[in-house]
Amino acid sequence: MDSKYTDRDDLSSEGDYEKTAFLNNHYIKEAKTKRGMLWITLFNLFLFTISIMILICAIFSQSTTYIHSAAKLMDDFDIYSPAAHVVEYHHVKFEFPNPLNASKYVGITDDVDNAWMDIAYLPDQMVRVEDMAKLQKPLDSMKVTDPKTGEGGYRVGLEVFHQLHCLNLLRMSTYPDYYTKLWWSDTNDKPEKVRMHLDHCIEILRENLMCQADVNVFTFHEKPGLEGFWPDYEQHHACRNFDQIRQWALDNAMPYADV
Repeated sequence: MDSKYTDRDDLSSEGDYEKTAFLNNHYIKEAKTKRGMLWITLFNLFLFTISIMILICAIFSQSTTYIHSAAKLMDDFDIYSPAAHVVEYHHVKFEFPNPLNASKYVGITDDVDNAWMDIAYLPDQMVRVEDMAKLQKPLDSMKVTDPKTGEGGYRVGLEVFHQLHCLNLLRMSTYPDYYTKLWWSDTNDKPEKVRMHLDHCIEILRENLMCQADVNVFTFHEKPGLEGFWPDYEQHHACRNFDQIRQWALDNAMPYADV
């Protein structure tokens, strides 16, 4: 009898053990499955977070570039120019010829005069009637008709060419024996008129230099055969593409007017 009950108890214990082992294995597998799903979820969350950060950086980068664009900057200050949309920036290292008078803009030759004519004496342009109010100027300003389209508007000029004209005038004034007259005309202007124009140009360039307030830096170096340290002005700059602005001015030129 005892042996009989013992056998049954043993069988019952073995059955319980098998059931327990089965349940344990089931729970272990289930736990592993849950743990695996958790890691997959965390990994996907990590990838999602990285993707969001990349997207934010990309948007911020584009926004930063846009905020610093000429058109956006002028718009922020309620300033209008028909040429604002053509302004592009590029990397330029200032480099000075050696000797300095090797520059095509230095000296008193016909080639030098032609080089200055090419960058400083460009035609005027036109602002459309509907855009004139953006300039905050009176509507009795000088009018012009676009010869290509027949559209009427107001005559305007780009400041950069006026500033270059002023710089050239100052250059010419440093060679009084060569430039006996400062204008391409048959007669000399009176000295007081020339002086007034020179002072006007000095003020124009001063205002523009202070307005732009170039914060690029220059360094100081020793030079062979010279004492002390000397400034090095051949530095890197972010410059507006002058050639592109000049081409826009030519493409949108108005007929010449004696103003």
